[in-house]
Amino acid sequence: MSMKYRSTPGRSLRPWFKPLLIVLISFTGPILRAAEPSQALQRQVSFRRTFGGAGMDEGNFAQQTADGGYIAVGVTTSFGDGAWNTWLVKVDPQGAEQWSRSFGTGRYESGEALQVTADGGYIIVGATLSTEPQDYDLRLLKTNGNGRQLWTRTYGGTNWDWGHSVRQTADEGFILTGWTDSRGAGGGDLWLIKTDAQGEELWTRTYGGSENDCGNWVQPTDDGGYIVTGATSSASVGNDDLWLIKTTATGDPQWMRTFGGAGYDEGHFVHATSDGGYIVVGSTTSGSDRGSDVWLIKLQSTGSTTWTRTFGGEEWEWGNAVAETPDGGFIIVGTTLSYGAGASDLWLIKTDAEGNELWTRTYGGHDLDFGLSVEPTEDGGFILAGRTFSYGAGNSDMWLIKTDSEGQAIF
Repeated sequence: MSMKYRSTPGRSLRPWFKPLLIVLISFTGPILRAAEPSQALQRQVSFRRTFGGAGMDEGNFAQQTADGGYIAVGVTTSFGDGAWNTWLVKVDPQGAEQWSRSFGTGRYESGEALQVTADGGYIIVGATLSTEPQDYDLRLLKTNGNGRQLWTRTYGGTNWDWGHSVRQTADEGFILTGWTDSRGAGGGDLWLIKTDAQGEELWTRTYGGSENDCGNWVQPTDDGGYIVTGATSSASVGNDDLWLIKTTATGDPQWMRTFGGAGYDEGHFVHATSDGGYIVVGSTTSGSDRGSDVWLIKLQSTGSTTWTRTFGGEEWEWGNAVAETPDGGFIIVGTTLSYGAGASDLWLIKTDAEGNELWTRTYGGHDLDFGLSVEPTEDGGFILAGRTFSYGAGNSDMWLIKTDSEGQAIF
């Protein structure tokens, strides 16, 4: 596992998926674009919206805002300065764009994740190409509520460093995780950084060995520490293993757990649950000769496994984000090649509290479509962010879908 196998700037893709994606793009035929279904028959507040221009645009994460609308972050080649820009888009409760902002330096900037902050602004994590040809740094960018930049900070060294996740902490500072090749024990380490409210580094920790290790998501825990998930090659039994680390408030490890087999296994998102435990979603190629499956793992507060579930068909599936729902179950978003209308579709899965599937929904057209984030909304529905090649204005567009509690975007 290495961030250097990214097929395009934005969310990382596994090295074994890169050739598959190239084949899909090459052989799915001409891009068949369609207008999204009319909003005229909409019976409740749900929507499907695309945002973008003639270039490559994608949405990586979306969250509801205090005014009932939504904020989304991603990357764009259609707008801004340079080849790739961090892109922030604000929409109203019906999904109509209110404003958008691009942030760039003329080279490469990414927006991987965001959070609405206590002051009503936004914090964005990603990466920036600081010098050619290969020196990427982790970047943290703070804006006000109108998306105007207040400050930006970079963290890194002379090699590749990348940010995947940011959360605000109780002291109004921030905790970041990602991947660093500039420091640590070897080929690439999971990286945890704690900052103050202005993004000034308070401490940093790396976790890993001589192989590649990566952090994909971090969340503060009730005891003042942090829970992090990602992947490890250094401590794996196969190619990569899903990796879960619980730390103290200063980043010292309390426990670590690895999950996996002979294939590629990775944790993409971790969420603290109402019972004091954790829910992790990722993907696994271990134990199946069909491809990759969505992997859901429920753990106790000590990291002991309560249960695991996999979801998938004959082809390839990935789980990218998970949240607990009011009924004690879980909502998962990812991508499926086994089901849906086209080459790949956004895949939404609802489970009960034991991880048993209650229903699934697919969204997509004839081409490649990806689901990257899911967050519950105040009305009991869900806001989804992703990327679509099937709809929109250009090569690929940011895709926002607002569903009801049953995962339906009704028109």
